[in-house]
Amino acid sequence: MEESGVIEPLPDEEFGREVTSDYDLSDTETTFGSLTSSVTGHVWEYGRRYHAFRYGRYPLPNDDEEYKRESLRHAMLKELLRGKLYLAPIGDNPQKIIDLGTGFGEWAMEMGELFTGAKVTGVDLSPIQPLWVPSNVEFIVDDIEDEWVHDQDYDFAHFRFVNTVLKNNELVLHNILHTRNLKPGGWVEIQDIYPRISSDDNTLPDDYPPAKFYAMLQGVLKDQYGFDLKVLESLPDHLQRLGYINVQRKVFHMPLGEWPKDRHLRMLGGCFQEVFLDFVAAMAARPLVEAGFDKAEIEELVVGVKNAVGNRRIHAYVPIHFVWAQKPPA
Repeated sequence: MEESGVIEPLPDEEFGREVTSDYDLSDTETTFGSLTSSVTGHVWEYGRRYHAFRYGRYPLPNDDEEYKRESLRHAMLKELLRGKLYLAPIGDNPQKIIDLGTGFGEWAMEMGELFTGAKVTGVDLSPIQPLWVPSNVEFIVDDIEDEWVHDQDYDFAHFRFVNTVLKNNELVLHNILHTRNLKPGGWVEIQDIYPRISSDDNTLPDDYPPAKFYAMLQGVLKDQYGFDLKVLESLPDHLQRLGYINVQRKVFHMPLGEWPKDRHLRMLGGCFQEVFLDFVAAMAARPLVEAGFDKAEIEELVVGVKNAVGNRRIHAYVPIHFVWAQKPPA
């Protein structure tokens, strides 16, 4: 695997950041090629650990707390799908699968175990995946918004909670379709949250703190990072316009909190409550601070969100979208 571009190491003392690495270069040279410290390193800020490669590109941390959040979120989605990892009809024998924005790599490793004859590649900005993985699974440190140089002709390209933190979704999806990244007849699937909190029984107050948080975050991430948190709303139209076929969308209403009477939904709501609170804390640690919000205002918001999601009289939910589409056969 060739590195995309020349990467200069970050000075350890730059802006008071502490740069560390969890990787032994003797290991990473066989997995990723010859990587510089800016690829294998981490940056400590605001009491959390962040990626050093393409520093500042992604707003969330990559530390142990984030691992617990992502791991619980992975388990939550598997429970939502009754054990499934995807919804696209990829068949029983895919040969090459790529997980874009793989995070800690759980989805990629489980796909490798499910399809033992397939090569599964996970790509992320952070080198935070396990060193010991199934023999048919590999992880690459790269920015998925760059031109891919590592491989092509994938049967299945998978995004999970990634598209809302891309600067240019249309370009990424265009490149997958119109280059040889995805083979003819191959599938792409996007799984993500649409940040709009609703209720079907008018129990949602006008000043509901989680809704206020989402409204605040949309402006911050748009202005500071160039992200569009509402991209899921128009994503099927984008895919059709780009030339994908068989575009499908399935939307699940994920309860926010343990308010449902149904046992399964109550368990999902409890999981999502914890995932959501950890997400609020992560966003409060850095993006809201760097956007200039007062510390007291942030703390008040975090406390308000925590109290609100624990109120079982408020029957709030958040839509999770699953969108999949196919590259036309040759």
